[in-house]
Amino acid sequence: MVRSIGAQLGLLAFGLAILVGLVVGNSPITILTRAVVIMVVACAVGQIIGWAARLILRDHLQRKKQEIDRQHLEAMRELAETKEEEEAPEPATPLEAR
Repeated sequence: MVRSIGAQLGLLAFGLAILVGLVVGNSPITILTRAVVIMVVACAVGQIIGWAARLILRDHLQRKKQEIDRQHLEAMRELAETKEEEEAPEPATPLEAR
């Protein structure tokens, strides 16, 4: 994910730099030189953004998993308590004890 975001941002910046250079009327060497420099910088920035996004996504998913696990544990405890109540024998009345 980190590399793909960096590559996508780098290629987008490269394409935009070429288009802007053509519109302005720069020479092909100037256009390509600037586009390559911008591509490298944008790729580095994209990788930083991708790294941050990965951390945020990982933390969110860990919290979500812990919440789901907690809810599941509570539901299983409630289910176990209801089964214990159903299976518990009723106390004998004084008449039945004789």
